[in-house]
Amino acid sequence: MEALSRHKGDIEMAGQVKVTIEDKEWLASLARDYWELAQGLSDIPGMEPGAGMLFDLGIEQSITVTTEPMLFSLDIVFLNEELVITEVYRDVRAGYLVHSTLPARYFLEVNAGEMENIEKGDMALVEVMAPAQTWAPDWVAAISGLVAALGMGVLAMRMSKDLVGRILEEPKLASSGFFMGQSGGGAFK
Repeated sequence: MEALSRHKGDIEMAGQVKVTIEDKEWLASLARDYWELAQGLSDIPGMEPGAGMLFDLGIEQSITVTTEPMLFSLDIVFLNEELVITEVYRDVRAGYLVHSTLPARYFLEVNAGEMENIEKGDMALVEVMAPAQTWAPDWVAAISGLVAALGMGVLAMRMSKDLVGRILEEPKLASSGFFMGQSGGGAFK
C-alpha cells in the first residue's frame, strides 16, 4: 500500500527515501522538480503514520511553505546542506505560510504530532529507497518540444510562401493575355 495517494494510483515523484531523525523514521516521497515542489501534498486527504514528503530545493535558500491547499495538519522541519535541522514547526494547519528564518536546502513534511521530541540541531539521515525513474531530464523534453515547434513553424512558413507565390502568379496569367468570358471558354487576344 502506498504511503501517499492522490487518487487510487501511485503518486509519481522523483523517488522514495527513508528519513531517520533520532529514533523516528518516515518513508517519504522525494520532490525535486518544479511540478513536484509546487504540488507537494496539495489536495491529498491524508497520509499514513510514518509517511511524508522530503523537498530538495537544490541549494540553501530562504523557503516559504504554503499550507493553503492542505487538507490536514503537518509538522515541518527545515534542514541545511548537511541535513542538520535548522527549524521545527509543529501542528501547522491549512491556510498558513511558514517561512524559514535561516537558509535551508530541504524541508520535510509529516503528519502533525510526529515530530515530537525532534529539535533544532538534530541530524537527519536520508536513505534512497526507490531511485528516481531514469527518464530524460526536463530540459530534454523542453528542447525536443522547441525543436518540434520550430520544425512546424518552418513547414508552415514554406506552405504559406508557396500559397502566396501561387496567388501572385494567377494575375500574371490574366495580364499575359489569357481571359475568360468569350464563347468557347478561353481565348488569346
